[in-house]
Amino acid sequence: MRSTHHGWRLPSVLALLALALIFAVTASADAKHLDSQRLVVRGTDTVVDHPCPGGLCIELTGGSFRGTVGSGAYTGSLKLDLAGAFPNGEGGVCAPVAGHIVLGDGTPDRLDVAVWGDSCQDGAGDPAKSSFTGLTRFAVVHGTGAYARSHGHGIGTFVEDAADREQLTLIGRISR
Repeated sequence: MRSTHHGWRLPSVLALLALALIFAVTASADAKHLDSQRLVVRGTDTVVDHPCPGGLCIELTGGSFRGTVGSGAYTGSLKLDLAGAFPNGEGGVCAPVAGHIVLGDGTPDRLDVAVWGDSCQDGAGDPAKSSFTGLTRFAVVHGTGAYARSHGHGIGTFVEDAADREQLTLIGRISR
């Protein structure tokens, strides 16, 4: 009597096992992806800056946000690394920037977001009287309340006008 598996060879069996493993890993990754959602946050704030060791410290005050995680107040604390400044190609300057933003400040449901990237003066002239555009990456580093154990990442823009009013946009993913 002949076996129904007579034509199978070891390499064919190994190839099928490898395919099964690939499908299992892909399904697991897809399941994790389903736990995440798009994160889009838009906000406005006022920039208050002052000299600090090694740079310019920036406080984001009076922040108000809205987006896929709700709406509320936010604050932020950033540092512009003046030692790392470089030309913007228009007669102005750019510099690395890094810090934290707290979405939901003053509530039990908060997201602490680390940001890092570069901020560039728009054009030339006195930086104290100029507008700036910042492009950053962000990562969710801590959450409380509804956002406890959250993590996520994405990109951000910070557009500050010459009167120190700023528009913030964060776009990425968050998992809870």
